[in-house]
Order: sequence, then C-alpha cells, then structure tokens
Amino acid sequence: MKIFDLHTDILYDLYIQKEKGVEGRFASYHREQLKSSPVVGGIWTLYSPDDFDLKTAVATALSELPAPAFSEFEIVLGFEGLRNLPAAPEIEYFYRLGFRHASLTWNEENRYATGVKGDPDRGLTAEGKRLLDKMDELGMIVDLAHLNEKSFYDVIARGPRNVIFSHGNLKAVCDHRRNLTDEQAKALKNAGGLLGLTLAGNFVSRKREEQTVEYFLNHLDHAVKLIGVDNVAFGFDFMDYFTEEFPESNLRDVVDVTRAGLIVEGMRRRGYGEEEIAKICYKNFYNRYQDKIIRRKEDD
Repeated sequence: MKIFDLHTDILYDLYIQKEKGVEGRFASYHREQLKSSPVVGGIWTLYSPDDFDLKTAVATALSELPAPAFSEFEIVLGFEGLRNLPAAPEIEYFYRLGFRHASLTWNEENRYATGVKGDPDRGLTAEGKRLLDKMDELGMIVDLAHLNEKSFYDVIARGPRNVIFSHGNLKAVCDHRRNLTDEQAKALKNAGGLLGLTLAGNFVSRKREEQTVEYFLNHLDHAVKLIGVDNVAFGFDFMDYFTEEFPESNLRDVVDVTRAGLIVEGMRRRGYGEEEIAKICYKNFYNRYQDKIIRRKEDD
C-alpha cells in the first residue's frame, strides 16, 4: 500500500545541510530512505523556525534537489511558515517556482497570523487576509497547521478553496497544543479540508512509553469516527534527520520513513478495509489535490 505524506521538512534539511557544507544530502539520505519505504511522495516543505532570506533558502534547497527526483517521487513543494515572506504579493514569485502549498506560521506570531505559541486573542491580520486571498487566487493549498484557534477559525471564515491541516492529532486523545479539538476537526471537514495525522511522539501521547503505533491508531480511530474516512490522511513529520534539535521525536517503533509500513499493518489489525486504507494513505489527497503535484514534461 503506497502512502502520500502530507508533511516532511526535506527542503529545509537540504537547505540547512548545504549551509553547513554538506552536498548531495538528498541522494545520500532521503532518496535511500524513501526507496526503502511505502512513501511515494508528499508535501516537501521549507520550514521557517527563525529568520533568513527566503529566496536564498529556496534557491539553495532546490539546487540540492536533483531533477530526477520529480520523476521518482510525487512532490508538492511547500512552506511550513511564512515568517520570512516580506509581503503578501511576493507569494506569487514562489508560485512561479512551483510552490503550491504554505502554512502561514510555524508556532510564532508574524505579520500574517498567530501560531500556537502566540497571543490566543490575536488571529489573522489584514496582511494575512491579503495573503490568503492571493493564495486562493493562485489555487494554492492553505495549511492550518500550527495556527492558534483564533487564526484557525479566521482562516476558515475567509473561505479558501484548498484547505488542509497537514500534521497534527486530536486533543480528545492527547491534549497537546498542536492537536485539534473535535470542534476544529469538524470545522475542517465542513471546509472540505483534510486532516493529516502525525507521528510526532508528543502529539500521540505525553508518555514516552505510549508513543507507539497502537496509540497513534487511537487518534486515527477517533478521527475516522469524528469526521469520516474521506477526510483523514497522514502527515508524518519524520524528524530523524533533525537529531540535534528533536532527538527521539517520533514514535518508538516508527523512527523514520522506512518503518511507515507498520502503520498500514496496524490499520489492518484494527479492521480497516483495503479501500479505507487506500483512501487514508493516498486517495483522499489525490482526489482533492493531485493537480498540485509537480509533473515533469516528459512524464505528461
């Protein structure tokens, strides 16, 4: 069973490794892992945890992503946070480079919106509304991950056509600030969005011993019961290549993408049928957003 992963920070890893003087990172690390896994592609993002020049970072990351990768894998180029986008109209520059996805914040407050670490009473800004409107005009995917509740609902109210919550779980199962309430999950469904469930261990359980496939599947069961199988996907957020910043951050038994097949095995144990598994693993994304995947001309 193949899997399309709604969230990975591969672009940021390529950028930061090149800044450290490491070249060929994609071939030496990411390609080999992906080829040994059921993951056929995903939304590959440039993460913005701090301030840097966005155009330079994008150019560096893309220079490290060899052209054959776009034939080998199904790639949607995206941004995890837009703190480094100087103004809303500049999103079009990145759209022309092939970017089709963005979340407005990481955890911080910025000129566009407010993340989960920000003021709970601060939401989407006027500049954020301009950015959303531009993204919607371009047909980009708006990612609600990392937004605080006010910003989350402000974006939903704005009514963008293409909405996901790429990586997070359910507060009803694990009360983490990055997880969604049941009410948010229902609002996401009503907006036509997808919920990408994540393997970030602290989002699965507060207890390290419970950060396992079986506890992750509790989030899956709750999500499917709450919003239906057609609105659930996976946004794994593997962090094995960020060992200094996020050691032991994924599940104890799914430490990197090569172990992703254990999730499918667990779904079968829980009684999910093959069509249900296929929907969650890739079809739900394909049915909405397959046109956002980069296709090289020779593959058309």
